[in-house]
Amino acid sequence: MAWWIATRQKRDLLEVLTRDAYTEPVVRIPVGKRKVFLVSEPELIRRVFVDSRGIYPKSDLMRAALSPLVGEGVLVSDGETWEHDRHMLEPAFAHMRLEQVFPMMLDAVRDHAAHLHGLGHGVVIDLEEELSRVTADIMLRAIFSEPMSGPDAAEVFAAFMRYQRAAPQFDLDVILRSDPDDPEPTPPGVAEDADTVRRLIGRMVQKRHTALARGEAFVDFAQAAIDARNPYGAPLSQERLIDQLTVLFLAGHETSASALTWTLFMLGRQVGPLAALRQEVSDVLGDRPMAFNDAKALLWTRAIFREALRLYPPAGFLTRVALVDDMLGYTAIPRGSLVVVSPWLVHRHSALWRDADRFDPTRFAEGAPAPKPGTYIPFGMGPRVCTGAAIAQLEAQLILAEYLRRFDFDPAHPERVMPVSRVTIRPRGGVLCRVLHRERTPG
Repeated sequence: MAWWIATRQKRDLLEVLTRDAYTEPVVRIPVGKRKVFLVSEPELIRRVFVDSRGIYPKSDLMRAALSPLVGEGVLVSDGETWEHDRHMLEPAFAHMRLEQVFPMMLDAVRDHAAHLHGLGHGVVIDLEEELSRVTADIMLRAIFSEPMSGPDAAEVFAAFMRYQRAAPQFDLDVILRSDPDDPEPTPPGVAEDADTVRRLIGRMVQKRHTALARGEAFVDFAQAAIDARNPYGAPLSQERLIDQLTVLFLAGHETSASALTWTLFMLGRQVGPLAALRQEVSDVLGDRPMAFNDAKALLWTRAIFREALRLYPPAGFLTRVALVDDMLGYTAIPRGSLVVVSPWLVHRHSALWRDADRFDPTRFAEGAPAPKPGTYIPFGMGPRVCTGAAIAQLEAQLILAEYLRRFDFDPAHPERVMPVSRVTIRPRGGVLCRVLHRERTPG
């Protein structure tokens, strides 16, 4: 207890996790206004996320953090609202296959690679910022068929980056003093950034309706959402359409940028895995650009990304609230408790993984046994698994293949890189890297 109290001046939950959080199935955080439980046992996680999900809805903290941005989007909604919208969007997005938007994704990556090359050999970049920029460009093209060079798209990116860095609900003090009956207010500047993102996405949706009225046709995620109908033939309202497209942008951009930052940072210090990845890319692609069907052949590239997701899952802490008194294993969970399932802890739990803190992509290599159910949850579990999971995987293989055959990313001060939990697990202060051009540049 004294140790927890002494560390409360630290703002990030990653800094104050006690050793038993990495070894025990359920751990209670011993201070704060409400009872908070960290749950790491796979069977208990399944109970929270799947079997008893009706009594463990999204927490007030998560809703307070993200609702100003995504409204009633499927990321934070519950009950009938979530069921209605998820069942409405799933067939629309299934019909809108990733293969159809892959050429736009490739264009975004190649444009950004040309930008990096134009900066010059040895230039120092903030890796996190650059990857955020290219993944945002990918998602804006995939959603709206519009590159980030447009003024609205660029402003969406800037406002979103400010929002995710400043939302207070990710601070440790806010978690500990949280009260479901008195949610943490959204600071004016954060609310303004959320309003900016939503206003601009609304403007892009309106531009689409105007173009459709002129007889233009589109093949992208915005069009799939516009065309979606519920069982009664009704479309999404304008406000709900903005909600869901903002969720898709968040899921496909933020998730990928976070995970790829850590992937390239670790590969900058891992000669063997990096050499094997480049050999695979050379064998599969030669000097040509990646095609959509190449993703299934880039098995080692996928294994590296999956291991990076294990060590640095995009969402470090997934929060639920208990609507009734319950038991999780041998632990009593009083009504109103905050139940935290942490992919960060699960993926580094000594009872679930051998050498849990070691970067080892062979865990996910071809022929390796699949992780036991519930031990690998970078995108969550059950029906509420992250909307952007498939997009993130494809983005990662594309970016790793196209960038790593062109460049080396040499971390300038690797000893200073420390993770911090915000909307995703990010490096505090970014990752400064020297970009070194390799001799051969593919066509």
